[in-house]
Amino acid sequence: MTFCYRYRHCLPTTSGLIFFLVFLAGINLYAQPLRRNALFLGNSYTSVNNLPALVAALAHYAGDSLYFGSYTPGGYTLGWRPTAHVADTASLNRIAQPGWDFVILQEQSQTPAIPVLRDSCMIPASRILYDSIKSANPCSRVLLYLTWGRRFGGIQCFVPNYCSQNFTDFNQMQDSLTRAYTMDADSLSAWIAPVGESWRMVINSTGMVLHDVDDSHPNLKGSYLAACVFYDVIFGKPSHGNPFLAGLTPDTATLLQMAADSVTFGYALQWNLNNDVPKAAFSATLSSDTLFTQNQSTGAGNWLWDFGDGQTSTWFSPMHVYQACGTYAVKLKACNNCFCDSATRQEVISTVGIRNVSRPASLIQLVGPDDSGFAWFRNFQGSGTLFLYSITGENTGIFPVSYGQTHLPGKLRGIHFWMLTGPDSKNLTRGKIVR
Repeated sequence: MTFCYRYRHCLPTTSGLIFFLVFLAGINLYAQPLRRNALFLGNSYTSVNNLPALVAALAHYAGDSLYFGSYTPGGYTLGWRPTAHVADTASLNRIAQPGWDFVILQEQSQTPAIPVLRDSCMIPASRILYDSIKSANPCSRVLLYLTWGRRFGGIQCFVPNYCSQNFTDFNQMQDSLTRAYTMDADSLSAWIAPVGESWRMVINSTGMVLHDVDDSHPNLKGSYLAACVFYDVIFGKPSHGNPFLAGLTPDTATLLQMAADSVTFGYALQWNLNNDVPKAAFSATLSSDTLFTQNQSTGAGNWLWDFGDGQTSTWFSPMHVYQACGTYAVKLKACNNCFCDSATRQEVISTVGIRNVSRPASLIQLVGPDDSGFAWFRNFQGSGTLFLYSITGENTGIFPVSYGQTHLPGKLRGIHFWMLTGPDSKNLTRGKIVR
């Protein structure tokens, strides 16, 4: 069963979280302790109940470490001067400090729900702060703190003459806040900590009160839920099972942990999580002792191959010849300027030694190329793609094949390896050219 909201997505009820957690059950959540440095810039929504310290406590009990700074004067905004982080030297000096993995930006609670202030203050100030953060620490991640609506909605006036519509309830105001933060984050390619949407799930599915007596600020349950969301986002690990309860009952803490995990990880693409991380992926085909790779990574500009036998390569799609039989773990590490991802697969080499690999069982043979580069395949009149490799494994070209014919660089010299794939990208055969 799900509750469907007016904005963007449907969220599972508490009972629906059980299935989600089955997916996580096989993960060794705390196998690799992590350290993160985070700067929180906001106001009392961050300082009440000391949200950064709650996140740090969750990290500590999970075996991780959060070192944080915070600057959260009451009533502060991102861009409404003079109470604006964008114009405060204390905020800017903190941003300029080296080593922040994350800088969290929290707007005043009403401003995103007032379109004129959203468009004239929040979004422009976010861009200026984003640029300052990236200038000081190019690999820092800007994380927008998606806050929650007032308990009963209503008209929200930041100052006279700057008011929102009359929201009928919490949900309608939350729609407006989520829309504003998503617009802002998408324009920056920034991440979102979906605290307000996690609140929405808990409130609508359980009726739990997360607001304090002023119907605006968080009570301890609300801050604990926010802390679970921030732990999930900053460390990329679920909160469920964390023994730090912050004085709450185990049942309450577990429910809040599960809600944070479901909203954060269940809709990670909507929150732009890991949108700056490359994705390593590759396929490979073997011919005797020769491995032909096809790099399928995205978002990367540097690659490091480890063939498992002590040999490496930095080519995009190298070819590699093994010298001994065995099982080898082939690993590709794909990186951009800040982050890396890796992929690994096992390859079994059962025969080694130089052999003519251009006569497989299918008897497809490459004839040529002649001096003009024209080449054709014997026993193959279809279409596909020919991959050409140098003796060092460098991919030197990709050439279309039509009606069994192709054109390669004229006057090839030395030893070259090739691989033919069909229209479905499946490997058909491979061989070598000796000139």
